[in-house]
Amino acid sequence: MGLPNGRRRRAPGLRREEVADLAGVGLTWYTWLEQGRPIRVSHQVLSGVSRALQLEPAERTHLFRLAGHEPPLEPASECVSPLLRRVLECWEPYPAHVSGRRRAVLAWNRADDLVYGWSSLPEERRNPLWRMFMVPESRRLLVDWDREAALMVASFRAEAGRDLTEPDYQELISELVAGSPGFAALWARQDVRGRQEGLKRLNHPQLGRLDLEFTTYWVSEQPSLKLYLYTPAHGGDTEARLEAALGARRRGSREPRPEPAGSGDGGRLVDRGHRGGPVPAAEAAGGGQVDAAVQPLLDQRDQPALVVEAEVLVDAAGHKADRPG
Repeated sequence: MGLPNGRRRRAPGLRREEVADLAGVGLTWYTWLEQGRPIRVSHQVLSGVSRALQLEPAERTHLFRLAGHEPPLEPASECVSPLLRRVLECWEPYPAHVSGRRRAVLAWNRADDLVYGWSSLPEERRNPLWRMFMVPESRRLLVDWDREAALMVASFRAEAGRDLTEPDYQELISELVAGSPGFAALWARQDVRGRQEGLKRLNHPQLGRLDLEFTTYWVSEQPSLKLYLYTPAHGGDTEARLEAALGARRRGSREPRPEPAGSGDGGRLVDRGHRGGPVPAAEAAGGGQVDAAVQPLLDQRDQPALVVEAEVLVDAAGHKADRPG
């Protein structure tokens, strides 16, 4: 932490003078802050204390609010955690994916790849909005293309909010306006509409007719990430088609079963959100026995109200799997 070696400590943790030194503030001032005296504390002091104590985002926000300041905006994170990837994996045979800024798709399961073909697209083109207007096959894929296109543009404007002025958003919007008269006309309408759930009706060239209901959820402490979960609409044979397609894909694959998602180059899910180094690009594969802690989630997949419990169940399964024995 940048502290000099000193005498042996009687108790773990930093001394008061060490926190003040690491935060770059005077000992007396920090003592008054710690004691809750009526002093005026600047953003700079609070940021220094947060850095010295290595506070997590939630703790940092709490500190700023205790001092009567609006917490600073945290830089957007688009790293898909192993537990979130496991939610995608356990959602099969139904499609699911995680998107980031500008609707970029960062991770998906095998069912989602069968429907949308993300693995066949370059990383910069894995974007439903771009695909909607720049790929001609999208008009044939979506039964209600005109309606879906208008809803997607309106919900994109609502989600983006103040980020619309950011360079990466402006780059995407400019490309779509220049390349698609349909997008340009819808964008000029300036419609705004939230859309957290809905129905997608598809005429898939390989899978046939698919009717998929979807729900979306913001990922806690990573506001740029959204989880999309799809379930077959009641009536029809969408579920049977998905299960048959996944079964055929498993039988056609002769690759050995990979390690669990997030464990290295053999991960089941493709995750392009990590920015700290090379990312595994292995295609999802596998199957096998489901952990008992996850089975209740799979049994209730046709009840969207229970989806919010998915991460809790998967978390329990993940911790259980990590314990020796």
